[in-house]
Amino acid sequence: MSANTSTLPQFNSPADLKELNESNQKIWSEKFIAQWMNDEIAGNVQGPYEKRDPLTQFFNGTLVPYDTTQQPAAITWIGFPNLVAVKFGGSDDLRWKVADSSRIFQDEYLEWSLSRDANNNIATVVFTCEAPEYWQFYSYVQQADAISSIKKMNDLDLSPTEEADLFLTPFDDPTNRQKWLYNPTNPYNFGTNTGKIIHLIQPANTLGAEIDIAAQATVIRKDSKGQVVTNSDQLIKCSKYGNPNRNSDPTIGSQINGLARQGNSLSISDPVALYMHKFDSGKFRLDASGNRDGDSDNMIPVPESWFEFQRGDIKKSQGLRLRIQNNTGLKTNDGSRLLTVSDLFDKSKSVYVNYGAQFADYITMGVAGVVIPGGKPSEPMSCPAAPTSTAAGSENKPAVDTVKTAVASSSAGPRSTGLFRPGKRFL
Repeated sequence: MSANTSTLPQFNSPADLKELNESNQKIWSEKFIAQWMNDEIAGNVQGPYEKRDPLTQFFNGTLVPYDTTQQPAAITWIGFPNLVAVKFGGSDDLRWKVADSSRIFQDEYLEWSLSRDANNNIATVVFTCEAPEYWQFYSYVQQADAISSIKKMNDLDLSPTEEADLFLTPFDDPTNRQKWLYNPTNPYNFGTNTGKIIHLIQPANTLGAEIDIAAQATVIRKDSKGQVVTNSDQLIKCSKYGNPNRNSDPTIGSQINGLARQGNSLSISDPVALYMHKFDSGKFRLDASGNRDGDSDNMIPVPESWFEFQRGDIKKSQGLRLRIQNNTGLKTNDGSRLLTVSDLFDKSKSVYVNYGAQFADYITMGVAGVVIPGGKPSEPMSCPAAPTSTAAGSENKPAVDTVKTAVASSSAGPRSTGLFRPGKRFL
């Protein structure tokens, strides 16, 4: 066993952001991340239709010692939604257009919104992979700080009255901020054509779903003939922890299951979150002429500041928020207008940028896993029986009630209720 084996003092905020105060950071660690993991390990009820089996190869790093100095194993996938690519893959233009049309299509833990100028040029594209659970909690326990963060990252100048648009306010007491409840689909986090975004809202894109997939993927499965299931498509269909047609779910499940079959115990590396691991900005050049005629003589490197990771640290493969826009005031060669995102040229596909989705082709998403090696693989389990009711009934516990429960229980001992998270990725 490594001399560096130890438990984590706590789970940190996504990308180790320093927004939560000490007491709220403790709640986030204990009542959210640790509790979710403990629920998975114990086989607690994840939905109204079934009870999970206890897990023997998934661990909570705040309770179980492991080598905290190890290099986490990166599990990565492409951010463009594979479901859209498969259905509309015959035309790049069409698949990009579809992916840009609604956040519901953006289901690879990466969502975006863009704004256009009066000439229909893209002015700004912003990508996020931040979990809704974090923002629901942050806005509940530190409302003023959360509002400040939202305003800063979206360049918003909101009056106190306009700040109420971020929340659900009581009809009979709309100015009482103590009664405000954060609205995840507020005007600054809804739609794809505003250039404003805060966190993920696609129903399947939650941090709880990530933890569930990672945890359930440690279960070694066998088919009806008793053979160990190793194929990623068969594995996800057997274990029922996600959609086999996504880039993300089968990739996470297959890679973690492969490590489990080697006898490793696994967990998600701290800070637990979904991240942008890499953005290949080198695929793009800037047409300084503004003519968009593909003339290579007019192509210059894109100023580095045009690609801005506003939250998280991409150098650590922990990007949370990427904004793409002309941050330099650079104009066309003749000085006639400002250059825009639409003046960027994709060298690989030989096209100019007309959709935010074009960047998603070059964003690598990921999670990181940690292991305790040297164990013995668990006995393979048969595929669970399909639930008798429809998957649509497995809804999340209302986020508002969950956050209230978690905060209230922080001084009242262990909670008996579940936390805001889905048991599976159904959509």
